[in-house]
Amino acid sequence: MNVGDKGFKSLVAAAYDRAASAFAGFADRHVYRHLARPLAGALAGVDGPVLDVAAGSGALGRLLAVPVVAIDLSPAQLAGNPLAARVCGDAERLPFADGAFAAAACAFGVNHLPDPLAAVREMARVAPVVALLTWSRPEVAYAPKLAVQAVIDRHVPGAPRSAVGRALDGLGDAVGSPGVLHGLLTGAGLTAEAGELAGEVPWPGAEAFVDYRLAMVTVPDLGDAAEAVRREAVQAVAALPAAELAWRPRLVLAVGRRG
Repeated sequence: MNVGDKGFKSLVAAAYDRAASAFAGFADRHVYRHLARPLAGALAGVDGPVLDVAAGSGALGRLLAVPVVAIDLSPAQLAGNPLAARVCGDAERLPFADGAFAAAACAFGVNHLPDPLAAVREMARVAPVVALLTWSRPEVAYAPKLAVQAVIDRHVPGAPRSAVGRALDGLGDAVGSPGVLHGLLTGAGLTAEAGELAGEVPWPGAEAFVDYRLAMVTVPDLGDAAEAVRREAVQAVAALPAAELAWRPRLVLAVGRRG
């Protein structure tokens, strides 16, 4: 899949639409609400409304004490977002006036954008503070994730990732460093700070972890094997030593300010 294709964003939105219920119930609930905390902390001093870009089902927005407007390409993801102000729209063409917000933030969305600089410039247009959070790359191996993937590989040989997932992998790799996020913010005319940190995700249990992994749009269509994959994956994860369950994924946090 070519991320330059005209319909790429529509395909990504459709994938997230299909996964919306499972994503809100598992990925958001068990993982992203924890991982969004460093970004919420970086916005703690903001006095005014915040634009949550690629907001999904609201992992970041729920953590903020100021008014928040959510924007996302996926209508179904937004339907599960508890914020009152929700807009279906494109991060690279924000439908808001210049300076409409005190800050614009994006938690794990910049790694989904074909043109992240265009999106960051748009965020800088509508707000004087821009904050970004994404996965650090290359990824550190995590035993429970590898165990789930091994089960998928056995049942769906030759298709370890969905087509959308393979494309998103490339986009995530391209922005997964402090240097790249710093460059995006300075390219948008902002003074920037960027660095790595370790996220903290409490272990939710084998079943909840597997449900989170299978809710991701990167997972290929499991078809009739879905039930067997889930059962075997839960067994594989439950059999791992407790020492291998602690998860502190490496993240990149960057904040840019005008002036």
